This record gives sequence, C-alpha cells and structure tokens, in this order.
Amino acid sequence: MYNIFQLGQQQTDPFSLILNLLFFLLIFVSMFYGQRIQAWKAAKEIETGLEKLKKWDEDCKQILLTSFKEYANKNETEKDLMIKLEDFMTFIAIIPVMLDPYGIIPKLDHVIDVRDYRFREEVAMIAPNAEDATQQRLENLLEAAMAVNFIYRLIKHYLILGKKSKSMILLMQIAMQMSLILSLAKSFFFASKAFAEGSPIGDALGPMVVGTLVRDLSNNEDIEAQDIAKDTIVQEISFEERTVYVVRAKGPGGTVGKPGKAIKILIEKHGDSISRIIMIDAGLKLTGEKTGSLAVGVGAAIGGIGVEKYFIEDSTTKKSIPIDALICKQSLEDAITTMKKSITQSVPQIVEKIKMAIRKRTERGTKVIVAGIGNTIGIGI
Repeated sequence: MYNIFQLGQQQTDPFSLILNLLFFLLIFVSMFYGQRIQAWKAAKEIETGLEKLKKWDEDCKQILLTSFKEYANKNETEKDLMIKLEDFMTFIAIIPVMLDPYGIIPKLDHVIDVRDYRFREEVAMIAPNAEDATQQRLENLLEAAMAVNFIYRLIKHYLILGKKSKSMILLMQIAMQMSLILSLAKSFFFASKAFAEGSPIGDALGPMVVGTLVRDLSNNEDIEAQDIAKDTIVQEISFEERTVYVVRAKGPGGTVGKPGKAIKILIEKHGDSISRIIMIDAGLKLTGEKTGSLAVGVGAAIGGIGVEKYFIEDSTTKKSIPIDALICKQSLEDAITTMKKSITQSVPQIVEKIKMAIRKRTERGTKVIVAGIGNTIGIGI
C-alpha cells in the first residue's frame, strides 16, 4: 500500500521544475506581449521583402538610365537624366467620376489617349534621338519600372503606417501577402529587362499568330498593311472564298494599339457582310496549368480597363455578329517577360484552329475579322 506521508519526502526533479517555470513564463508573456511579438515578426518579414523590392527598384532605375542615355542628348549628364526620369515615375492618370455611369466610356477613352500622349511626349523629350519604335519600347520600359517603384513605395508606406499606429492587423495582412507581392514585383522587374532588350514578350502572342496566319495564307507574299486606328493596322487577304480582315497593333514597337476601334470601323464599313469575328489573346492561367495550353470560347478576348472591349461588344451586338475567342494560357510573369518556347510552339496550333473556325462557322462569300490582341514589341509586320 502506498504511504501518503511519503509524498513530502519525494525529491523534485530540477529539470522538470525549470520546464514548468518556463511554461508558465511563456503563458504569461503570450498573454501580455503576444500581439506585440506577432506585430514585430510581421514587421521583420515585411522589412525583408522591402529590401528585395528596394534592390529591384534600384536595378530598374539603372536599366532605365542606361537605355535612355543611349538616345538622350550627348551633353546631358546621368544625374540630370535620372532626375527627369524620377520626376516622371510618379505620374498618375486620374479616372473620371463614375457616380453617373452614362457616358463613362468616352471619358475613359479620352483620359487614356491623353495619358498615352503625355508618355510619348515625355519619352520624346528625354530621348530625342530615338525612332518611333524605340520610343514605344522605352515607354514600355518606363511603365515597368514605374510599376516596381510603385509597389516598393506602397509597401514601405504600409510598413511605416503599421509601426506608427502599432496595428498588428495591418502588419500581418501585408506580411501574409508578401510572397504574392514579391512575385508581382519580380514579374515587372524581369519585364523591364525584356523591354530594354526589345525582345517579344508572352503577350505578343496575338500579333505573332495573325502575322503567321497572313504569311501562311499568302504563301509568304507581301500583303499591304493599312492604318485603321491609332497604332493599329489591318491587312486584307482571301481564304477559301472568304475575305479575311486581319487586325493587330503596328509593330515592332511596344504598343497594343486600338483594336476595339479598328473592329468597330470595319463593322461600320462592311455591315452585315461580316459573319464572324475571331480574337486571339493571352490569358492568365491557373496555377498548375501548362503554359501555352489553349482555351477556346466566345466573347471579346481583350484585357485592359474595358474601353476597347466596349467598342467591340457594342458594335457586334448591334449587328448580331458572333465572336470566337482563342486564349493562350500564361502566368503574369510569362505575359510580360521574354516569350517562352512553349508559347511560341502554340502558334501553329492556333493558326490551324483559326482556319478550322473559318471553314466550319462561316459561309463562302462572307467576310471575317481576325484580331490578334497584344503588345507588338519585337513583332514586325
């Protein structure tokens, strides 16, 4: 039988005593200082990410300076050139009021046109020795550098604000999203390198496809390209007793053109004789999907804030013209950085799908619009 009077005579294990004391100490600390510790940890994670963003921002500025210096005035110093570039990197375009949505599209279109003009004007002033195509490439480079700079300034703002307000929630929200934020900034950082080189990017798939289509249907003969809208061209070609109007932005400078306005002009000009529109564009893929895989559907396949899409949908709805969409799946990084081999290899497959769609879904003697949507950097006619 166990003797209860022996309890007081048992020796206590010093190691167990220390563990118990530490356990109670941790409970005490977590009760009174847990939130502060979490906020400190979140702030450290943000600071670590901010160091990467700062480095990418500085590297982008250096790429920007090197690219612009080549076409700037020879008597201008690097310091003066950098001041001009940094002054313009905080440029903003203010969206018009949307309280009354009626008439918002023309307002947005006007703001975008003014913004594009200001960008082109500024680049022309800083790099007066650059040709039109080079100026467009420098515009794209400037926009990529501005994106990295904005992300860096935004995260820095929230870090300082979170520390000043001692807001654990704010710091933790940013810390939990740092991996996604860094991935976004990294994509724009690599995009700046692609634009500096002038190499085709993943988003150039649409113009590349329709350019291949024109060469294929014409047996590599030269087809005259006519300007139809700002930075946008159209080529007319015959295919199995159908007239095909091929629309795309004008390369090899970095521009997306105005494909929506171009399609609207063609519909107004040719009316009911247009039986179908086929649009090709890059689209964001889901994580785990293969880059370069295709998605087939209907509707206006075009990104942006919706102005060009509105022109397409409005004009096609009035004439009841169906729209086919061919989408090449890509990640954001794939779309704005140098085109990957898997994307290039999808071009012949998309061209064949366009031919099949024209054969199956249009009648002989009708007219078809094929629009390649995307940035034409590095993609000539």
